[in-house]
Amino acid sequence: MIVGGLIVVLAIQLVASFFSQKEADMRNKANFYIDHGRAELMEWGSEDYSKAYDGGVVLEGDTIRTKAESAGALLLYNGTEIRFADNTEVTLETLESHGDKDELVLNLIKGEIWVKQVVSEKGSVDIMVETDNINFYSGLGEYDIENHGVQVVRVVEGSCDVELVERDGKDIVIDDVAVGVGQQLYMSSSDVSDLLARTNMNFLEALSDEFKEGDFYVWNVGYEVDVDAEVEVEVEVEVVEGEEVVAEDDPKEDPELVLTYPEVNPYSFDGDQIKITGTVNGYATRIVVTSYDEAGTAEVYQLSQFEAGGTDWSYNAAIVWENLHHGENKFIVVAYGADGYEADSMEVVVGVDVEVEAEVNVEEVVDELSCGDVTSPSVSTVGGEEWLGMTYVDETGYVRV
Repeated sequence: MIVGGLIVVLAIQLVASFFSQKEADMRNKANFYIDHGRAELMEWGSEDYSKAYDGGVVLEGDTIRTKAESAGALLLYNGTEIRFADNTEVTLETLESHGDKDELVLNLIKGEIWVKQVVSEKGSVDIMVETDNINFYSGLGEYDIENHGVQVVRVVEGSCDVELVERDGKDIVIDDVAVGVGQQLYMSSSDVSDLLARTNMNFLEALSDEFKEGDFYVWNVGYEVDVDAEVEVEVEVEVVEGEEVVAEDDPKEDPELVLTYPEVNPYSFDGDQIKITGTVNGYATRIVVTSYDEAGTAEVYQLSQFEAGGTDWSYNAAIVWENLHHGENKFIVVAYGADGYEADSMEVVVGVDVEVEAEVNVEEVVDELSCGDVTSPSVSTVGGEEWLGMTYVDETGYVRV
């Protein structure tokens, strides 16, 4: 009986351990749902982004970014939501389970997020969000955090604590601010300079009407994550007698950029002007080129001669126009797809009066140096005289053909 009792106890403990581990695994994951547009995921340890799928799993160390005119939400185990505006990039620095309380640390690299923090029967979560100079700690409620030229914490519901931080090798907390409902902590780039100089640290103000009238606020107020949504696409077609049925809203293929000139990349030349040209495979609505001056300041230019659906593009750079300078020049060319998102990009490097280092593809070099098929040489002249299919006798008396 004692042995039987021990077996039952061990079996109960084994089952409890299994379900406890299963719940911990679920808590250490989040799911990202795409409301509209497009998003990308870079997994921990990788340097490349791939397409993010609706409802896809996101783990600690992963980075999510939304494209232009896109939005989505990260759903945690207990029902807490982190909603993403367009052109937003966030890394999940920490996502850990501690019993019925989870810990989430987000690095808001750029863009804007909306935190809707809840407590449910599945537990609670401690949330920290880092921007360039802010550490945000949330309680129950709804909050908006922005890091895009300005750094802002807005409290729509609840309250939160915000640390103002100098990040110079190590984090130095300069001030600690409590932000209440209906308030916002707003820091422009000049405010950050004042903060670091310790000359002004009063950035608290009332929540702006401009924010409450914005698209992101309006979207969040009425937004709910639909984890069981089925996507239905209605396509209207026009039937013409004697012709094939063609969908009016036939999806357009994402564009791919091809560089035609310069023929090598990186490229070096001695001059003061260059015309960079290329083609587009697929459908692009627009093409944008970013150049950089000698100080590294970016200048963004949309190609005015390129029309949606075009197949050729070109960009002129000249020293007199200040989009070309002596030394190494980098140009980022971006093609946008039919839905307005960034679909493809390339970097073109041009050196003026300097040599730019090219990336060497070892396999291509080996292929170029390989002999390939070897054929016997043919002799068409002897002593400067043409001959073919004849015999002659050399100085030793040997007959040669």
